[in-house]
This record gives sequence, structure tokens and C-alpha cells, in this order.
Amino acid sequence: MSDHFERWLAGRERQALHLPEFRQAAVLVGLTLEDDPRILLTVRASNLPTHQGQISFPGGSLESGETAVQAAVREAHEEVGLHPAGVQVLGLLDDVFTPMKFHVTPVLARLPAELSLTPTPEVAEILLPRLSELRAIRPRSEERISPLGQPITVWHYLWHGHDIWGMTARVLRDVLEMEDRS
Repeated sequence: MSDHFERWLAGRERQALHLPEFRQAAVLVGLTLEDDPRILLTVRASNLPTHQGQISFPGGSLESGETAVQAAVREAHEEVGLHPAGVQVLGLLDDVFTPMKFHVTPVLARLPAELSLTPTPEVAEILLPRLSELRAIRPRSEERISPLGQPITVWHYLWHGHDIWGMTARVLRDVLEMEDRS
């Protein structure tokens, strides 16, 4: 029997972006294998060169010859000690971009319900909110101009004193909207 997230991905057309002037990156959108899944998020350390203290998915730049899936799994292992053997990749979500000129491919995956994670110096904290908690939040939004000069909506999910916003909230919103339709 296939996973309902996997069926959702198979039944939609993925929106890929072509942004050759942007740096290629990938993030792991990891959902635990539970009836009410938890989603793996991190709080970025305050000493990092960009996005200090922001909530993010584990991820980073693609290395030479690396696919988005390989990069996302590698980065999750490097950032929080997620063992690659426990990652069941379901597919790719719609590409997104950041004001820092990163072209990001989100990789949707299932993770074991029991996780053994350890933050590295890049990660100040590991967060594992349940999708039901995030779905219950009424996000606030603001309009901004994207690096491509187009108006975009920036979403904010306030969860347990954390502001999940920007690219992370955009990807999270896709996952939560899928959950609402299933």
C-alpha cells in the first residue's frame, strides 16, 4: 500500500524552476511515519553567515555532481545526524527560491517514528511539530517583492514561540494544504 503523501505527489504536476543565476540547493522535508506525523525542522545557529536563528528544513547547496535527493539526505545527516538508511524518499515538491538567490528543491521523505537526532554546530535546536498542530495555526501573511521583481506572499506560522516563515513556510504550506485535501 502506498503512502498518501506519495499518492499526492504522483497525482500532481511538479513546478520546477529554471534559475541558472541562483545557487542550487535542496532541503529534506521529513515526515515521521505516524498517524499524525511530525515534521523535521531546525533552528539555525546564530553564528552562521546567513539566516541566523531562522527555522529551516535540513539542507544546503548541492555539491558537484550531486542530485537534490542526495544533497538533502546528506545535509540532514550532517546537520542533525539523521541516518540515511532511515530516509524513505517519496519525491520532489515544487521548487522555491530565496532572497539570498538560492534555488531550492524540497525533497519529501518519510522518517522513522522513533528518531535519534543530534544537532551539530549549525543547528541551535531541533523542532518536531506535529502536522495537526501546524494545521491548527491560522498563518499570517505579508506581501513582498521577490528577487525576480514579482509580488509574493510571505507566510508566518507562529508555533511554540517560533516564527516559521519565508521559504520554509512556503514549503510547509504546500504540505499542509495536501493534508487538508486528503
